[in-house]
Amino acid sequence: MLSLRNLKKRERKNILHEFAIMTHWRYIQEDAVSAHHGLATDEFLMESHCSEENLDLPASLRLYTYRDHCALVGRFQNIQAELDLEACKKEDVQFSRRLTGGGAIIMGQDQLGICLATSPKAFEWQNLRELYVLFSKPIIRALQKLGIEAVFCSKNDLEVEGRKIAGLGIHVNPKGAIQFHTSLLVDLDILQMLKVLQIPIQKYSDRRKIQSVEQRITTVSREINRDMAVEEVRQGVKNGFEEYFQIRLEERPVSARENGQIKKIAQQRYLEDEWIFQRSPQPDMTGMSLKKTPAGLLRTYIGLKGETIKSVLITGDFFEGLAAFKTIERQLKWSPLNIEKIEQTVKAAFAEREKSTSNISAEEVVEAIWIAARRARAENRFTYNGSCYYPEKEKAKPV
Repeated sequence: MLSLRNLKKRERKNILHEFAIMTHWRYIQEDAVSAHHGLATDEFLMESHCSEENLDLPASLRLYTYRDHCALVGRFQNIQAELDLEACKKEDVQFSRRLTGGGAIIMGQDQLGICLATSPKAFEWQNLRELYVLFSKPIIRALQKLGIEAVFCSKNDLEVEGRKIAGLGIHVNPKGAIQFHTSLLVDLDILQMLKVLQIPIQKYSDRRKIQSVEQRITTVSREINRDMAVEEVRQGVKNGFEEYFQIRLEERPVSARENGQIKKIAQQRYLEDEWIFQRSPQPDMTGMSLKKTPAGLLRTYIGLKGETIKSVLITGDFFEGLAAFKTIERQLKWSPLNIEKIEQTVKAAFAEREKSTSNISAEEVVEAIWIAARRARAENRFTYNGSCYYPEKEKAKPV
């Protein structure tokens, strides 16, 4: 097992390269896949690295595109707040929910999906940030060869002069296998994105919408000032992984047997309403708060019956902390609306789940819940915002 702990940056790189020399990884290339097939295949690859038959395979790299178009929300988001579902149906945009956290994105044949699935024994890691930095290096190298200087940012994005060019996500299953996700913007139809993503600039004209989004995101084509073929970017990313990890990628397409297992995963999760619409508030929830934190945007809903908390739901474009949030939601249900009770419950849940909530504080969660409760009592409505492309919050306005 490769250990990256307690090593300086240069030492980590040297040991990593020594470990990986002459190692073979599986390579898969696909195009125009459906939302459910794309996500189910990535999960299958991650799970396959836990099986006995793949013990000698350290990792699999899948570089693929979605059909035009697919809208994917993050693991912890409220899909009804992030997507205009009626517009998705009208525009024939498929939608589903990822295993990885983060914000809502639109994917198609101009965005390169990158999935790195690794064995539990391939890397020994201390925290997720270490993995984000490591796995983003080959992508940064590929962009550099195109003349694009991208950097990894704390919100798990790759940025070029402050504008997002790729979003990153990681999921670790109970057996320790890792799924690393990247959505790399080779190009982007901003108007199509604006039709289906709920962001707080919908009241603006089309030109102002585009200008606002362009201030926050960029694409490969925009940075090099010419139309760039996805295939050229894909080859560059593939080369980047081989060069950085000093491995050889051997193409091995999905077999008929594997495709049967992938279809089963898709049916059980990515086509299932219970998975897609989880983290959505019940109709009786009447208060909502938005709070920006280092871990992402918290969108907290609360329902009250008099001075009693009927329900709490914590959603958002964050990447971790679900276990602690579920504990808080469960323990606050039918409890008195009392700030001391909320503080006690949140701090106890954070103490129990300290590792999974490292980028967000108990105080921030307490404040988010309390603001939502105050708004519920004042009968305020909530506003929609918080996509991957426009993360700034907009204050909820009273009715």
